[in-house]
Amino acid sequence: MITALSIRNLAVVEDIEVSFEKGMTSLTGETGAGKSMLVDALSLVLGDRADSKMVRQGSERAEIAASFDIKKNSALQQWLLDEELDDDGQCELRRTINKEGRSRAYINGRAVQLAQLREISIRSIDIHGQHAHQSLIRSETQRELLDTVAGTQSLLDELATHYQQLKATEKALDTIKQQSQDQTARHDLLDYQVTELQALNLSQDYVEQLIQEHQQRNNASQLIEAAQSAQHQLFEQEQGAAYSLISQSLTEITLHQDIEPQFTNLIETLNSTVIQLDEVSNELRHYLDTTDNDPQRLQQIEVEVATLHDQARKHHIEIEQLPAHFEQLQQELTSLANIEVHTEELQQQQTQQMSACRDLCNKITKKRQQTAAPLAKKISHSIQELAMPSGQVEFIVSPMANDNFNETGADNIQLLVTANPGQPAGELGKVASGGELARISLAIQVVTASSRSVPTLVFDEVDVGIGGGIAEIVGNHLRKLAENRQVICITHLPQVAAQAHQQLQVSKTNLKDSTHIDITALDKKQRIEEIARMLGGVTLTEKTRLHAEEMLDKSAC
Repeated sequence: MITALSIRNLAVVEDIEVSFEKGMTSLTGETGAGKSMLVDALSLVLGDRADSKMVRQGSERAEIAASFDIKKNSALQQWLLDEELDDDGQCELRRTINKEGRSRAYINGRAVQLAQLREISIRSIDIHGQHAHQSLIRSETQRELLDTVAGTQSLLDELATHYQQLKATEKALDTIKQQSQDQTARHDLLDYQVTELQALNLSQDYVEQLIQEHQQRNNASQLIEAAQSAQHQLFEQEQGAAYSLISQSLTEITLHQDIEPQFTNLIETLNSTVIQLDEVSNELRHYLDTTDNDPQRLQQIEVEVATLHDQARKHHIEIEQLPAHFEQLQQELTSLANIEVHTEELQQQQTQQMSACRDLCNKITKKRQQTAAPLAKKISHSIQELAMPSGQVEFIVSPMANDNFNETGADNIQLLVTANPGQPAGELGKVASGGELARISLAIQVVTASSRSVPTLVFDEVDVGIGGGIAEIVGNHLRKLAENRQVICITHLPQVAAQAHQQLQVSKTNLKDSTHIDITALDKKQRIEEIARMLGGVTLTEKTRLHAEEMLDKSAC
């Protein structure tokens, strides 16, 4: 439950701190005093949208903070633990909004996203605004109402997951169908191209070796001439052959080695050079013996290279890229060949997902049907207590057209109402007047409150349009709700305010240049005065005060 709310520089509020007790709390005050500002502030600290207009004129930023007692709120305790936001059983929220409209949010002193504040809200507070009854005419709201009591949320969550998967599968199948014609043409082209390139033995080594051999064959005469010249100059010419000169130098230096020890290193180097020249000689002879200048082989290679160049131009690539391109085409062809297999897999997934969705829809429908009549009976009884003796409601659970379904199930949910005797049941928005709609809404909120797990219910003038003896019944209902949860009610009705365990008075003071709002927790004497004001207007009489005191005493019994 909420224990405290502080508001600074929000709209006309300068600095307010409010403490809340368990049970039922009523907030009262003159019209326009700013009672609903507390609900606005509470909504903001729980993650509602904000803008710069909310910041008090002349202030840098607005700040709202709220404290919660979560000892009995195991769901919120576990969420804080899972999010690593727990703090020794504390739950402190804070929201700041600067004059540029930017806001920051904190849970137990740690900066968080607004979505995390909303998660706190889901597990802590239900706020029913002044116009909550207007949303009741929407079929979506009526469905959510029935589902809340039927306890279908876990099934709906599971259905939403399967439904999203089903839609993704159907989208993938549609994409394949739309592309099937193009893919067939692409498959035929790839098949032709791959068959054509397969004949060329397009391995990376083959292409590299062929290009190299082509260069060698194309320059064979020059290469052979260069090898012969090297062989002659190094080894064969009668005078000045490099091998002979080096060998002669080695012999001469070796003869004087005993006299000059420094020649030792020179001798080793010359010996190594002679050995290396012997190896050069062997390689040159081998090259000249094995290399030929075969014009037929050159012509054959040129034909093969020309074929590769033609294919490279056809595919708009370089000849060296042909092997990698060929492999890529093969992979794409294989992928297209697997489309039929992939389509069958998707169709199997679609069948399985459809079956799972249908099964969940059937379970949800069964729960809704089991809940509809008992819930309608309870709401009808509550409506009749609110001065609508002939009021009846009925939930109609019918299948969607063409056996359709979506993430909310396979049902159309409709809330029909009979407001007056002799009238047939009709749609809520068409049959009930504004006042009747407000009473029906309140009756529904009272009846369904026990189905909600949140510990705090906030009612912002939901009793508008109700008065007299009905107001007392409304107050009784709210007080009864407060037996096992916290109820905060903003009201103009003395009969409702008198039922509260705690009463807070909201007042507004208009100064020359500013407006100030104050909230006061009333003791019994002050409550008598406030309820007397609500009963009798500006001029209070002793009789009005006695009536107010009687109402308070009666509610305390």
